[in-house]
Amino acid sequence: MKADILLRGGTAVTSDGQFRADFAIRDGRIAAVTDGLAPQAHETMDVSGKYVLPGLIDTHVHIRSPGHDEREDFASGTRAAAAGGITVVLEHPISMPAVNSAEILTRRWEKCRNDAYVDYAFFGAAGEENLDNIAALAEAGVVAFKTFLHAAPPGREDEFEGLTATGDGALYEVLRAVANTGRISVIHAESDSMVQYYIDQFCGDGRNDIVAHMDSRPTLNEVVSAAGAVKMSEAAGARLMIAHISGGTVAQHLEEARELGHDVLVETCPHYLFLNRDDARELGPYAKINPPIRPEEERQLLWEAVRRGSVDFVGSDHGPFTRQEKEVGWEDIWSAPAGAAGLETIVPLMLDAVNRDMLTLSDVVRLMSESAAREFGLWPQKGTLEVGTDADITVVDMDQEYTVDSKRMETRARDCALLYDGWRLCGRPATTIVRGEVVMADGEISGRRGYGGMIKPCK
Repeated sequence: MKADILLRGGTAVTSDGQFRADFAIRDGRIAAVTDGLAPQAHETMDVSGKYVLPGLIDTHVHIRSPGHDEREDFASGTRAAAAGGITVVLEHPISMPAVNSAEILTRRWEKCRNDAYVDYAFFGAAGEENLDNIAALAEAGVVAFKTFLHAAPPGREDEFEGLTATGDGALYEVLRAVANTGRISVIHAESDSMVQYYIDQFCGDGRNDIVAHMDSRPTLNEVVSAAGAVKMSEAAGARLMIAHISGGTVAQHLEEARELGHDVLVETCPHYLFLNRDDARELGPYAKINPPIRPEEERQLLWEAVRRGSVDFVGSDHGPFTRQEKEVGWEDIWSAPAGAAGLETIVPLMLDAVNRDMLTLSDVVRLMSESAAREFGLWPQKGTLEVGTDADITVVDMDQEYTVDSKRMETRARDCALLYDGWRLCGRPATTIVRGEVVMADGEISGRRGYGGMIKPCK
């Protein structure tokens, strides 16, 4: 039987290394991995000189739909993912309403199943308001649970319902409930009391710029909150992930916790790896992100942690908003929402870092595919190039130079996706393949709306 697609001439990359291989794809799966003796195929794609990676997974994506489709919906968000070389998005539960019950999860899936271009999995909300819903959410297929340690931002209470645990007792009970499901408990590690203390103080002093926002959420808050979550998760028997660590100091503390035997996974994001406090000052509200972007020394320490293997995932924390919502932050930073679009830049930034000898392509596979698939229960369906697995493949061209142009992005948040606008990068996704279907080729979306499907844990 002929293969549907044959990828010929590329160099395969795994977390262990590289090897020359041709890939035959049939019925949405990898049918053969060969070296020069590939079967015939209906379509042959010459990927000579390029690198073939297992489909990349973004561990931290906010779509905003339903409730705020003007920011992003599943069609635009997953088109952005395809354009950026992402084959699976792990969608976090901030929506209107938040995904705090199995019924809401079902409605969310019904909302997106006819729109998605790439595959997706859902996080569920785990907060003090919905403890009784956590078991049913796990049964319905969420791959992890998200909890914020700070209260909902003013005006966004509906989006955060069932997502917060602002006291120690509440957090412990949330962790116990999640532990019973076997899923990962993902913590946004910023203490509510410290955040509110400094916001109140700075507002009283008339401080309302981006520097005030960064100062209101100091590194110490993140370190102490993460350390507390580690201790509580151990007592509760929960699997723990600290989301989007912002700098090297918190990475060092979590590394020490792991050396002591604590089971904790660690995620960071491109804006912490590639930007510093001075960049954020220039970008103003467009760089308002929680936790905030840190000083240069924290960025350098974070890179050292990545190279030591102390970071498990790099996710975009894609947080789209409208330009109007962001612009008010020039006058009053407290009125602007926190978040920045990142689905279309995360992979090019990481590839550019490879070209600058800051990490290797095998590191990219570990940080953006294999570890995510293993830890979130998607392995071996996702995250590997082995025969019989889903033909999720990201082909990258490490020699392509280009300039980031937000105006040409697929995300609805293109008008405020300004963090890297105008940056000159080398290395770019050339082809995105999801379960054997080419959804992006040479920068053009070729996939079908509604082709993407919901992925549930394999275990």
